[in-house]
Amino acid sequence: MFRRILHELILSTPGAIGAIFLDHEGETVEMLHDRPFDTDDHDIKVMGAYQGIFLMNLRELCDRTGIGAPHRFKVEFAEAKVLSRDLKDGYYLVFLVDRTAHEGLAWRNLEKCREQLLAEM
Repeated sequence: MFRRILHELILSTPGAIGAIFLDHEGETVEMLHDRPFDTDDHDIKVMGAYQGIFLMNLRELCDRTGIGAPHRFKVEFAEAKVLSRDLKDGYYLVFLVDRTAHEGLAWRNLEKCREQLLAEM
């Protein structure tokens, strides 16, 4: 079921590269990518785990400053964007898109994916 949800996210977003659903320890629950990579699945999983570290640090910073919990964040590279979205109980979702992807559509589809994952958790 999680794989189907990630598949819908990738299919509905032109420029999508891949999506990773991870647990509170940065372990991959499910992963799917649509393009060949010059790297292996392990490297993609490591990238997802690092997004979890960033999200954890961001949560702590936001808590200390009293600005509220972060819900999403983006890391942008020359050729790709990594969109991350908090789920619940430490679970989170990472969505990789190329530089041609429409970011608003990617965020909207990521939110829909989030809602579907939460309904299955």
